[in-house]
Amino acid sequence: MDILIRILNIVGSLGLFLYGMKLMSEALQRIAGGRMRRVMGTMAATPLSQIATTAVVTATVQSSSAITVMIVSFVNAGIVNLRQAIGMIMGANIGTTVTAWIIAVFGFELNFSIISIPLVGLGFALILIHKVHYRALGEIIIGFALMLLGLTVLQSSMSGVAQNTALFRELATYADLGYLSVILFILIGTLLTAVLQSSSATITLTIIMCQSGWIPFEAGAAMILGENVGTTITANLAAIVANTSAKRAAVSHTVINVLGLVWVVPLLPWITEGITELFARMGSTGPAATPLMLAFFHSGFNVLNVCILANFIPQIMRAVTWMVRQSPNDNRKRLFALDSGMVSTPELSLMQAHNEITNHAKRVLKMFGMVRSLMTLTNAQEFQREYEHVEKYERITDRVEREIITYLSRITSRDNGEAATRRLQTMFRTISHVELIGDGNLELAKILRAKKEKNLWFNQEQRDKLGSLFDLVEQALYVMITNLENPTAEGVERSRGIEEQINLLSAQLRSEQLQEAQGQEYKYMAGIAFIELVVECEKLGDAAVHISAEQAEGL
Repeated sequence: MDILIRILNIVGSLGLFLYGMKLMSEALQRIAGGRMRRVMGTMAATPLSQIATTAVVTATVQSSSAITVMIVSFVNAGIVNLRQAIGMIMGANIGTTVTAWIIAVFGFELNFSIISIPLVGLGFALILIHKVHYRALGEIIIGFALMLLGLTVLQSSMSGVAQNTALFRELATYADLGYLSVILFILIGTLLTAVLQSSSATITLTIIMCQSGWIPFEAGAAMILGENVGTTITANLAAIVANTSAKRAAVSHTVINVLGLVWVVPLLPWITEGITELFARMGSTGPAATPLMLAFFHSGFNVLNVCILANFIPQIMRAVTWMVRQSPNDNRKRLFALDSGMVSTPELSLMQAHNEITNHAKRVLKMFGMVRSLMTLTNAQEFQREYEHVEKYERITDRVEREIITYLSRITSRDNGEAATRRLQTMFRTISHVELIGDGNLELAKILRAKKEKNLWFNQEQRDKLGSLFDLVEQALYVMITNLENPTAEGVERSRGIEEQINLLSAQLRSEQLQEAQGQEYKYMAGIAFIELVVECEKLGDAAVHISAEQAEGL
């Protein structure tokens, strides 16, 4: 019974540790979300910037699983390509090693269990302050305290189990079999991480086992290598519902870490011996030095592995492309970023939603191009075919709007910060204006179809003036997308300038039509169709400038 209670304590303390890390990670993302969003948006320039910035973000968030899943979902949404994703995954591998240092430095050297409860009290007091920033800070403190408390209970419980069972004594017998031991402990580390879905938890267990003397340092290093491979299972599971590119990104994570095993396993005895000697020269020996030695090995291996494999990114791309064949489902029109459920934190979810809204805006711009082509098509069959394309795109825009609004509504139900709440409100307004543009495109197409069916004709001067108006609307839509992708004050001013030109030209055209209507040869039905086209174009320009202005609110 005593052993059962201690085993349950191990399970409970692991849960406490993981919950504390999750609480701290999500609160950190809420506080640093805006900065992280800007960093993630600019990291895709060069492999070095991809690696460096993702390493910093991962170290900040304290969850390599969350970052790698996010990277996979970015590939899934078309935000980054496979080459960029591989560099970012390499950076996440480096950033995740900070966890081992935190555990090694703070988890055992100091008895933080004494102050864990007071830290929880301090964090709760901050949560009671009705400000989002203080609430997030309180959750960070509580999460950190729960992590430390979980570590303390975990160490105590495992020590009790080891003293009363033969399990850990048996481990020692398998730690002296040469390379067979290395392979065995790599497999143990891989399986433990795959089951627990947290490399942080298994690294913690490894550090405790090594520090308590149940397994030697070399076996602990082998377990960490296995944990590096086991942690890739999370992204691969998330990519099951994703497209081919996302699956390749997830597989590349596994390939990178397995390739690391290929070169490090033959050298492991010499590497571990060198680290032991290095720490001995610094006067750090015995069980107290083991956590730091493992953290040093973890960081050193991942940094060196990235330095080596960063030179072979094209070869890794070719390998994963060969391993994961193109799926025929990739051609379906669906919102991969939103329906995969791969990102759970508000800030990262907002990044995905914004990019999906931008893609939606590009879709209505393409739709406007189809409408313009209807003005010049004279063949009835070609006209009908293009008109059906416009109708199809309008149905797509309706469905996309519903899916994005549903997704944004799910984010709204979470505990968001003030900045995230404002961005949500902006996104709701933006998607509404994008939908207005989609509806306006269909209305333009209907007017042009009615004009054709009734055999109404515009003279050359009317066609030229409509062409100028359509040019201005197209410019407004292009500037709108530019402002969605990279909002600037100059971009907003340019958008407003184009809208003024649209309004002036529209007013001029309406005035001219009223004057021409007084003539005896004026064709009223054609004139009504002309005015309807002008009015709809003016509405499109208004919607485009509203979207641009919304994006500039945060500048």
